[in-house]
Amino acid sequence: MKLLKTVLSAAVFAASTLAFAQGKADYTISGMLQDSLSGAPDAYTTVRLMPVGKQQVLAVAASDEQGRFTLRYTKSGRYTLQMLGLGRKPVVRTVELAEADKLELGTILTTEVSTELAAATVVAAAPLVTSQIDRLSYSMADDPDAKANTMIEMLRKVPLVTVDGQDNITINGKSDFKIYVNGKPNKMMSDNASIVLKSFPASVVKKVEVITDPGAKYDAEGVSGILNIVTETEAETTGYTITPNLRFSSRDMGGNLFAMTQVGKLTLSLNGGLTHQRGMRTTTETEREIYDDPVNHLTRGTGEGKSGGTFGFGGLDASYELSAKDLLSASADMFVGRPKSDGTGFAEMLNANGDRLYSYNTETHSRQRFHGVNASMDYQHQFARENQNLTLSYRFSSSRRDERSTNLYADLVNIPFTLSDLRVDPDGKTNEHTAQADFTTPLGKVHTLSVGAKYIYRLNRSDNEEMTRAAGTDDDFVRDDELSLLYRHRNDILAAYTEYMLKLKKFSARAGLRYENSHIKVTYPGNTTHEPFSTTLGDLVPSLNLGYNLKPTMMLRANYNMRIGRPDITYLSPYVNHTSPLSISYGSPNLTSERGHNFELNFSNFTQLFSVNASLSYSTSVTGLTSYSFVEDGIQTTTYGNFLHSKMFSLNLFANTMLSRKTTIMLNGDLGYGDYKSYRTGDHTHGFSGRVFGMLRHEWPWKIKMNLGGGYNWPRYNLQGKGQSFYFYFGSLSRSFLKDDRLTVEINAFSIFNPKRTFRSIIETAQFRSTNATTVHGFGRVGIGLSWRFGSLKATVKKAARTISNDDVQSSESGSSATSGAGAGGSSGTATGTGSGMGM
Repeated sequence: MKLLKTVLSAAVFAASTLAFAQGKADYTISGMLQDSLSGAPDAYTTVRLMPVGKQQVLAVAASDEQGRFTLRYTKSGRYTLQMLGLGRKPVVRTVELAEADKLELGTILTTEVSTELAAATVVAAAPLVTSQIDRLSYSMADDPDAKANTMIEMLRKVPLVTVDGQDNITINGKSDFKIYVNGKPNKMMSDNASIVLKSFPASVVKKVEVITDPGAKYDAEGVSGILNIVTETEAETTGYTITPNLRFSSRDMGGNLFAMTQVGKLTLSLNGGLTHQRGMRTTTETEREIYDDPVNHLTRGTGEGKSGGTFGFGGLDASYELSAKDLLSASADMFVGRPKSDGTGFAEMLNANGDRLYSYNTETHSRQRFHGVNASMDYQHQFARENQNLTLSYRFSSSRRDERSTNLYADLVNIPFTLSDLRVDPDGKTNEHTAQADFTTPLGKVHTLSVGAKYIYRLNRSDNEEMTRAAGTDDDFVRDDELSLLYRHRNDILAAYTEYMLKLKKFSARAGLRYENSHIKVTYPGNTTHEPFSTTLGDLVPSLNLGYNLKPTMMLRANYNMRIGRPDITYLSPYVNHTSPLSISYGSPNLTSERGHNFELNFSNFTQLFSVNASLSYSTSVTGLTSYSFVEDGIQTTTYGNFLHSKMFSLNLFANTMLSRKTTIMLNGDLGYGDYKSYRTGDHTHGFSGRVFGMLRHEWPWKIKMNLGGGYNWPRYNLQGKGQSFYFYFGSLSRSFLKDDRLTVEINAFSIFNPKRTFRSIIETAQFRSTNATTVHGFGRVGIGLSWRFGSLKATVKKAARTISNDDVQSSESGSSATSGAGAGGSSGTATGTGSGMGM
């Protein structure tokens, strides 16, 4: 570490010397920063020089370990000098640079800002990264690339987050995360993470929080991590402001709008957007070998498909100050999608001698319609005692997905079984009502106690209709009552928690305990084959977080939490999906909750020139939810079970250094080892996985900003195989125009020298081996983005200190992975294509 600091210091000194030689500073401002109570030096505080009444930074410096700072500038005049330090109240001075070339301000006293949990923050370095006792934050507002890219692309830069070549997302190597928007859970985003975030513009996002250690306040279920997307709704700019954005690329086009205004005590913000994804062509090659079957030994398939769609989103936030101590806030958001895909394929069966037994061609068409709506209201009362408040919250959430897919067969050769054209119409809907109360009170100067209770009523509905006709004919489709299925799943959840926080000068702690009682009732209307059933589950869930500030900018923390994961309707529904004659899949209604334990050690040090965050984590579970496959009578069957034994070690590193005032280098990566075992099926896989990402940012003359970067992901393991490796690279140039840089134009490129990219995955058991190779054509892209901001704003939407957070349902689609695990999960990494020969 000392050697690294020495090298970095030398680089910074050389860059500073060069800059000083090119343009000598005429004025020097110096001073000493001291804590007002202890008299201790206030080290590593950012000092910024700005024009009076403006937020344009003209020069920046940082105090040293003795609290001393020196700042240089070239022009005379009146300026604002702003001093911003970790956990300190901002200090502002008006200075005038006139005849004297040196201005000595003497000793300036600083004070602590609040009693919040200890945190270490990068103030001036970009991107802005914050490490708190339970989360990491990445500032999209300070990343120029966010103005012309979608969230799926920007997440590749975020610590602890991995996005693979097919846009599957994991947090700390696990896929059972939830997505929140402004602190509220968003089921539509969680269930369709890849689809939604590919169309969600990063320009409306202020920051992304990766919450790896949710406390007792959060639901105990299904959470190895929370991805909280904080939109510009909470920006501290306050009249009116409107910011439209447009982006065009070889893959998609879209636009969005953010607006905010204040009328008296009422403050409103609005955002919305639309994205159209052009159809992307994919080709697939699949192969399955059944070891002990000399007849149905080898199945091969090829396919070609094209997919695209149109997606839209919108959000509204409002707050009204009823009085000085009472705040009413409301929010609503929605997301709609209309994806579609079409494909063709060919499949053949070979015996052990390589002779073809039969073959057929396929034609597939799929049309989907889905939408999600979330609405919530919070009332907060602030008592006379500082930081003592009561919050009452209500939330309604609804999501629906309607799909119609058609599978047609042609050119049938020697088919030994009956083959029927199939039209499937699976519709799913979830409605949810939640009521919650939270109370927080300080107990003296350093102690805080929080208690709360919650009730959730959730109803899942799945209606699956199948219609068939003889393959290769033009007959009408006829409903198949035996294969169609109606499914209802009701869940009533009662929860209560208590959480204690301690905040000393250098040490902070948070301990919590949560109890949850869940009653489940399942019925099958109009069906006598499946018996209805009900069950009740109770869980006591502890959590502990410890933090210690070694220095004002250096923090060490240790965390433990226990999480549970309840299966969602995808895991539970017994409906048999048999869109291919060679493979089927279905859920298991008798699944129970999984339980996992997570441990983490974290070190962070954020200074003006060098920032680092490193974490070592261990996760384990013996009742993990997982998908698994087996072969019976030549048919590959995929379903779910509660028998995954998993262990996962992970080392994550984020580093950011300023080589000069205009040049920054960032490194982000992780290395993990996973072990996944099932005694029931006899499967066992283990191995190393990881990723690395690097980026160089430089500001050229004429305000031209350049970003260059790239990364590589190693395959991740699951119970029966592993996913694909993936590499990428990108570059962008941006420039701002007009007064106060209100217009920004960016051109960008992503993996442009690779017009196509192939992703391979494998499933291997004692029975069979299955491989999939999907080639994406038009993988690279080029694009342009425009962002224009006008108006001025002088109020902000106020948020209640507590609000509803339902992070309880474990979805098999959260990270586009079938293997989740509340403890040590694994990304399935299964590559899928629109067109497939076998539907394996």
